[in-house]
Amino acid sequence: MQEKATVNVTKNNSEGKQMSSEEQGFLTAPLGKLIARNATPAVASMLFMAFYQIVDGMMVGRRLGPEALASVNVLYPILALLVGFGVMIGVGGNARIAVLLGGSQNREAGRVLGLVVLLAVGIGLVGTVAVLLLMPVILTMLGTSGSLGLYAADYLKGMLPFFVFLILFFVLEQSLRNDGQANLASGVMAFCSVLNIALDYLFLYVLNLGIMGASLASGMSQTLGVFIFVGYFVQKHFRNKGGLRIRKPGFQLSTVGAIAVNGSSEMLNSLAMGITTFFLNRALLSHIGSLGVAAFTLVQYLLMLGGMVIMGIGNGTQPILSYNYGAGQDDRVQGTFWRVMGMSLLMGGVFFGIMTRGMATLTMWFVDGHRETLALTLEASQTMRWSLLLKPVAMMASIYFTALEQARWSLVIALCHSLMLPLMGLALFPRWWGASGIWTALVFADGMAVLVAAGCLAVWWRRTETEKVTRLEQLRSPS
Repeated sequence: MQEKATVNVTKNNSEGKQMSSEEQGFLTAPLGKLIARNATPAVASMLFMAFYQIVDGMMVGRRLGPEALASVNVLYPILALLVGFGVMIGVGGNARIAVLLGGSQNREAGRVLGLVVLLAVGIGLVGTVAVLLLMPVILTMLGTSGSLGLYAADYLKGMLPFFVFLILFFVLEQSLRNDGQANLASGVMAFCSVLNIALDYLFLYVLNLGIMGASLASGMSQTLGVFIFVGYFVQKHFRNKGGLRIRKPGFQLSTVGAIAVNGSSEMLNSLAMGITTFFLNRALLSHIGSLGVAAFTLVQYLLMLGGMVIMGIGNGTQPILSYNYGAGQDDRVQGTFWRVMGMSLLMGGVFFGIMTRGMATLTMWFVDGHRETLALTLEASQTMRWSLLLKPVAMMASIYFTALEQARWSLVIALCHSLMLPLMGLALFPRWWGASGIWTALVFADGMAVLVAAGCLAVWWRRTETEKVTRLEQLRSPS
């Protein structure tokens, strides 16, 4: 298989399509080392992102109380709606870029990147105007009132000027990974995370800006990250370096459609999580009150930490899958998939253990002295920790299909995992078991999604194997 990759590289170079050493590595390097080299920085990036979000929540909870902490979770459906469109063009576009780079079509990949950046700016601007005009309606729809509503309004106002940069940060960070710059992308992520924490302290404790200070800290730190990413591609242009560069967008509806379709599962994941969180918050407010939302937020931080590690493994290996799929290296695609699936299940088990033994200590870091919130958090964590053993299967299967530009299968998994199954559970289990049924509904969704993902993978692999056999038979038969 490595010989095949070398032949492909040589052929592409002979046609005048130069591949950088990083690009060649995706096709020829040993898979174990290649996965470690790309997944480790991506996991580090996601950990830094999770770390600053957790510290952000810790500062908000200790400085302003549980209701301020809950307000951030209440706003998640709106942020998920905006980010969902950004994720769609970011994931779909970067998967297309990686496949093109795998086939040594560097110029076309640069045109797609230019298109993705243009679409990201447009989506961010439309989202900013929409939220600005509809803010009172949004807050009413989310069911906020009293101090919870005031906190939510202030947080949203602080985040409003940075919508464009939040989307661009996600898009360009993954583009650097496609260009073989995983360490640089992670370094920028680490820098922005540390800056965010420093600004949190300044705005919350020194300047007393309240919850708006937390949103300003997040927006300002990621905006600086965008300027660093843009600077990287600008210097490549002036130095006439090879690899991936931002080029004049090739604005063809077919390309936009392909990006949208391929990123649709990730968009659906984000939108579905927003919809699910909306109904989840309504159920918590109905059965428990705002402290129930705060308790869920605290459990969600650790679930998010585990999920981000798993997502980092997937995001880091996405270029490996896409490059080798574009180059026809099927054995390397399958080898990569099984390795990252095993890594993800292992990390899920690690975080399951952390949630089992350390949840009480972690909760007191956020809301020390709030005994009712602590009790609710421990109750929720005992049930929801099981999700960490189940989530990796559906997450990795969805990333796998997206990397291969098989949007239909990824969409089926995302639709079931993030929307249909959670809403089904939330509609039934709280009726039977009250508040404890809310936590059970989410574990149910993750468990059933394992079966859906396994079924999609089995059908896809059977179909591709049948197609291979058919092609071989056609080649062997006399014309």
